[in-house]
Amino acid sequence: MKRMTGLLLVLMGMACAVRAETVSIVQITDMRGMTGYEVMTREEYAALMKEIKEETAAFAPAAAECKKEWDANKENKLPFQGSRIKPRSAKKMGADFTDREKADKKKAQMEERASEKQLEEMDKESKKAKQAKPKEEDVAKEEARVKAFEDAFAMISKKMGDKLGRPVPGFGFAMEEPKKEEPKKDGEKKDEKKDEKKGGGH
Repeated sequence: MKRMTGLLLVLMGMACAVRAETVSIVQITDMRGMTGYEVMTREEYAALMKEIKEETAAFAPAAAECKKEWDANKENKLPFQGSRIKPRSAKKMGADFTDREKADKKKAQMEERASEKQLEEMDKESKKAKQAKPKEEDVAKEEARVKAFEDAFAMISKKMGDKLGRPVPGFGFAMEEPKKEEPKKDGEKKDEKKDEKKGGGH
């Protein structure tokens, strides 16, 4: 009986250890420089770091290829904006937690602070813009620069997606182009719809 109770205590201890798995708050910076926070287990963090390592290796050749393509296109008047795009990065914030709820609360606080900072910066920028009253030419130049950045980002994301065989996640969006090429069913469905339309026309 003593052996049995001893075994039960060991098993219960193991179950508690599994339940009290440590989690970390991880700050992730995407390729645009936008940051977000995730609560992750050791395994999840290790998997993320593995993904980032793959992405970092694919980034330089992808960016170089995109720059060549950009420079070869005479319609592009602005230089390639690839220098403003960087591979994803991640780092643990503070000590680990044994209570996931506490980690979630701390993460929410961090997100709140980050969004407050962002709003403050946006306010400063809008005040500066109002004071400066930019000319139409300057507004057009800025719009062209933003578009060039967006184009460069889309090119690099797609090229990296092709190399990795998966999209590179970002905050609020993920570049899905490489995934769309894989399923053939979508094309088949479109053909079916076309046939239906043809049939409905008679």
